[in-house]
Amino acid sequence: MSDEAAHNNDEPFRPAPILEHPLVCATNPVLVDTPEKLADAIEHLRSAGTFGYDTEFIGEDSYYPHLCVIQAATTQRVLLIDPLAIEDLSTWWALLNDDSLCKILHAGAQDIEPVYRLTGKPAANLFDTQVIAGLVGLDYPLSLGNTIQAILGVAHDAGAKFSKWDRRPLTPQQIHYAAGDVRYLCAIHAWMQDKLMELGNSDLAKQACEELCDPIRYAFDPLARKVKAKGLNKLSRKKRAVFNGLLVWREKLARELNVTPRGLLADEAAYEIAENLPREQHLIGAIKFVPRPIAEQYGDAVLETIEAAIAGPHPKKPISPKHSRDDLRHAVNALWDRVAQACEARSIAPAAVTSKRELGPLVSAVLDGRPIPQRPINTGWRRDLLGDIVSDEALVVIDA
Repeated sequence: MSDEAAHNNDEPFRPAPILEHPLVCATNPVLVDTPEKLADAIEHLRSAGTFGYDTEFIGEDSYYPHLCVIQAATTQRVLLIDPLAIEDLSTWWALLNDDSLCKILHAGAQDIEPVYRLTGKPAANLFDTQVIAGLVGLDYPLSLGNTIQAILGVAHDAGAKFSKWDRRPLTPQQIHYAAGDVRYLCAIHAWMQDKLMELGNSDLAKQACEELCDPIRYAFDPLARKVKAKGLNKLSRKKRAVFNGLLVWREKLARELNVTPRGLLADEAAYEIAENLPREQHLIGAIKFVPRPIAEQYGDAVLETIEAAIAGPHPKKPISPKHSRDDLRHAVNALWDRVAQACEARSIAPAAVTSKRELGPLVSAVLDGRPIPQRPINTGWRRDLLGDIVSDEALVVIDA
């Protein structure tokens, strides 16, 4: 459903019936829009000990997503917290820091991102149903709707997903959708816990969810962002250093101004600056794609970034592989088959553990006789699962 349809629909809204289940709250959601109501909601969630959690936000025009709705659900209540009406949400974020409370999410990385940023403490005791679905015999990655359907046989109405969540009042469609995102999480959590025990995958699941709490996961690397500018491979090492320096500089400034990095300076503009290497401020504004405010307000900073990058160090040239693409593809496929077989023996979706793309650097290093890099696949719970398959000793005998 489009935004206009969600807000301007003259037809009476008829929500789908709610599943009758002992762990599914069937009552209408409660709107929490005052500090007093929030205090009551917090007390209820603490007493429950386990609750579903989700958020709705908009983020097209800002560096940090603009939080618009917080959803929480226990087996007794569905709560819709309005962060636009409540200024102090510190008690809410404290819930997410509390290791004694289990928070159930689905694909919850964006819902967890604000926790460390706003509190200085990581989120704790998470149970991500998308992650766990891959460890209990379901596909990965599986949408929330498909997870609900697979486990409970209920269709989840995602019609209002892309509506304007900062508008008030919320429409019946939005309220129904937001409530549905958390209403079934407690029932799914219980089913998954039983399934994990049955399969012997509980410890793997615990470690997988603990990874989600690591603040390092939410520290964005501007140089890892996919770049849209063409011709980067043709830049010299010095000019590539300038381009990289501009990406880092714009990321910091965008964070300070709370705007999108590309809205501040497009990839193409950074490329043109790196290609032309202006050494005087008046030359910056003449470069293709560079916005006037950047040239006028931040010209000195751009020049400082250029000079610092030119001084070095410059990025090293990529190592040319000694092996052929066919050798690499053959070896990756062979390793992937072994990984998939080990995963499927434990009713685990291989894609929840690794990918051929991740295996590539490991295999490439082996084929060229270089040190094997550390990746998630050969550390932590994945190493526990796969054992000798991804040990250094096993990898070095890959036969391409």
